[in-house]
Amino acid sequence: MSARLLTVLSLAVLALSLLAGAHIGAAQQIVPTTPPASTPGISVVGSGIVLAQPSTAHITLGVEVSDQSLANAQAAASQRMDAVVAKLKADGIPDTDIHTTSYNVSPQYDNAPNQNPTLRGYLVQNLVDVKTSNVGGLGALIDDMVSAGATRVYGISFQADDVESLKAQARDQAMQNARAKAEQLARDSGVALGKPISVEESDAGGVTPQRGVSFDAAPAAAAPTTPIQPGQLQVSTTVRVTWAIQ
Repeated sequence: MSARLLTVLSLAVLALSLLAGAHIGAAQQIVPTTPPASTPGISVVGSGIVLAQPSTAHITLGVEVSDQSLANAQAAASQRMDAVVAKLKADGIPDTDIHTTSYNVSPQYDNAPNQNPTLRGYLVQNLVDVKTSNVGGLGALIDDMVSAGATRVYGISFQADDVESLKAQARDQAMQNARAKAEQLARDSGVALGKPISVEESDAGGVTPQRGVSFDAAPAAAAPTTPIQPGQLQVSTTVRVTWAIQ
């Protein structure tokens, strides 16, 4: 066999080897990988609720005055509001627990068909937020404010001291509730419950504001005390917990 023929055969064998290697490499690249198996577990949602007596109350109150003259409306509103604030202080509410929430001046118009609106006068509103720790005396406080000249009372809400401590108690209850559910599911499934592998909390808050009252004019002096029922406050939370299975 000639040297030239041997060289040609050697090159052909080398080309076939390279081509086979390329096909093997390509085949290796398209082999699908098996996804890792998910960790088995038991997932539950637990809830916790703690009830508490309200210790403080917030109430928004103030005056509204209408007059054809803006100056007269402002003067009358200022005079009435001064009397309301003075009565608040006389009832033991400190300056730090009284703050203005809004002061509004609104023009009032008469609208007749096919005519331009006619200015009738002005409405002046002055409102303050009041905080009191005398929750049981809130009804009497409202009566005092109305007798002093308040014509608007809104947004009564109640709060409890040490809310963070109440939330901590609610979390303890939620985790106990979640564990009880998980243990039952594990027992019914014939498996053993391991350690928690994930915990998520959803804080649902706790204070439910009470519906406010509104007055258009001061009631008669002989009227009974305004009834206010603070009820109980509810601090609640939920947790989603996943336990491993042993």
